[in-house]
Amino acid sequence: MVDPVIDAVKARVDIADLVGARVNLRRAGKLLKGLCPFHQEKSPSFVVYPDEGRYHCFGCAKSGDAFTWLRDTQGLDFAEALKELARRTGVALPERAPRDASQPPPEAEAAAQALAEAARFYERQLVDAPDSGEARAYLRRRGVTRASLEQFAIGWAPGGREALSAHLVRKGFTFAHLELAGLAMTTDQGRRDRFRARVTFPIRDRAGAVIGFGARTLGDGQPKYLNSPQTPFFDKGSTLYGIDLARGPIRQERQAVIVEGYMDVVVPHQEGFKNVVASLGTALTERQIELLRRYTRTVVLALDADAAGQAATLRGLEVARVALATSARPAPGSIARGGFLATQAGQVRIAVLVGGKDPDEVVREDPERWRALIAGAVPMMDHKIALETAGVAMDDPGAKLQAVRELARFLALVPDPVEWSHYVDRIAQRLRLDVRAVHAEVVRAEEAARRAQRAAARESRATGNAGAGAMAAMGDEAGSAPGASPTAGVEQIADAGRPDPRPSRTDDPLEQFVLSELVASPDLIDLVRHVFAPEDLRDPRTRALLHRLLESEDPSEARLDETLSTYRDHLLDVARARPSLPVDSLDDPEARRAGALVAGARRLRERRLRENLRDVQYLLLEEPSPDERVALQRQVERLAAQLGRVQLEQSRTVSAAFQ
Repeated sequence: MVDPVIDAVKARVDIADLVGARVNLRRAGKLLKGLCPFHQEKSPSFVVYPDEGRYHCFGCAKSGDAFTWLRDTQGLDFAEALKELARRTGVALPERAPRDASQPPPEAEAAAQALAEAARFYERQLVDAPDSGEARAYLRRRGVTRASLEQFAIGWAPGGREALSAHLVRKGFTFAHLELAGLAMTTDQGRRDRFRARVTFPIRDRAGAVIGFGARTLGDGQPKYLNSPQTPFFDKGSTLYGIDLARGPIRQERQAVIVEGYMDVVVPHQEGFKNVVASLGTALTERQIELLRRYTRTVVLALDADAAGQAATLRGLEVARVALATSARPAPGSIARGGFLATQAGQVRIAVLVGGKDPDEVVREDPERWRALIAGAVPMMDHKIALETAGVAMDDPGAKLQAVRELARFLALVPDPVEWSHYVDRIAQRLRLDVRAVHAEVVRAEEAARRAQRAAARESRATGNAGAGAMAAMGDEAGSAPGASPTAGVEQIADAGRPDPRPSRTDDPLEQFVLSELVASPDLIDLVRHVFAPEDLRDPRTRALLHRLLESEDPSEARLDETLSTYRDHLLDVARARPSLPVDSLDDPEARRAGALVAGARRLRERRLRENLRDVQYLLLEEPSPDERVALQRQVERLAAQLGRVQLEQSRTVSAAFQ
């Protein structure tokens, strides 16, 4: 997307109207204040800056512009937010060609239309097809109402070899369209429909468009459940069944419940439990968690007793645990494992269904029991400990060692030191071991994980010589020289008057440097994952791009919308245009490049903290109430302390990169 279009949208958006539709705002000088919608509070700490088109909460540190507002309140990504804001402001968005030039737009569009028509065909066949009687009886036995059949568009794929294909060809589609959509296939015996004699469940994206199907056989055919193959529209690991209907309730309940099967979604929705989605029979993936993170940070996994007893099932949850983690802050000292203090912004909880019943059976028989099961879900680590220690004989040291090693590997993912210590104690108590022995095993597991990560990074990192020179050219753009006093922020703010409005810039050179390094070498992302965050950036495109890179399972193949992919290509051009360093004079050019990247990320963080300090000072000049003044003064102290820590780490990073 060309810059003038984004700038035109930003210029026309009234941030006060946009935020005011959800938050009751009152005037405070040139600012607007209200209760923060992102956390519970009694005194307003949420501020809107109408002239600058942004907002900030001094209680929970949420901040952003119109694009981040729609992302955080409605779950829209950058492209969706841009389209929505363009619609509201009357800005025309230019037509764009799809990224994959090998896939002609008419073919892809026709295949998408074929999917929608296939869903309508299957839905009609459930009523009209001569062989659909058993399917209707099956759905009645499972307690599915007519309203649910319509809501989920449940249907029937007839048993004929080409029933769907013949119908769609009559509608004007070609067989190539059907193959592209995953609806038909060519075998040694010729062409045929992919789904035959099966109950069909359309799988829709979060906007409600049909992207694939799941289908259940009613006989002895295998597999029992069959999903659409990988297509341009359908990726099993990136999809959750029912997300189109559940995303609103998930946001309202602040919790998502993940089950395994289609009926396990249909029946709970029918009975009023609408925050339920299904993982399509796969272990949880980071891309599925990314879908849910738009709406909640709490995930409950409903497992039957047999599935819960499989270690492989819980190993898949490590992805969810990592994906729901928040950023960490530097904290040298023994309390911070690895040099960082971190908190878990989200959590995974486990609800175990006993008695061999599926979720839909539990809901149908006793809705209150289902409600109690979900409410009583336990943290994943607690469940893992109970699972691994169950049945371990107290007189069998080998079994104890095996259990501790498995738990240590899992516990190494826990970022918070208090939580980490709690679980070390719990494991020691359950297995009647010295807590120091358990502690040592967990430390070994953590060190092993780090070594493996470093080895993988060294193996995959391409030799790159650009970075430190470009970083040095940035000078003091962030506002302070390396080695600045940790109290410089306090000294500066003490003399500050009303600050100038925050610059509204795109193509910020420091942001361009950091992001171009990351998109050119995605394996470097782990170096800065806990150093800065998307909110530390000014340009909405760089914020959205960093958000995708940090959350992607494979940053080198991050699923980007067209707007972000265009900007990523631009940043790659920036990276290629930078001159190489004189590597002959450097002992370790890769290390210096990494140091420059980390230094740049910290400078972005430092810049945002300085701006937040100025914002607080601005509010103090607006004659707040005594209670508000105390809160603002505490905020100044907290921000100044954070700024001091960042400047201290920045000084060390720059010294390591340039000495």
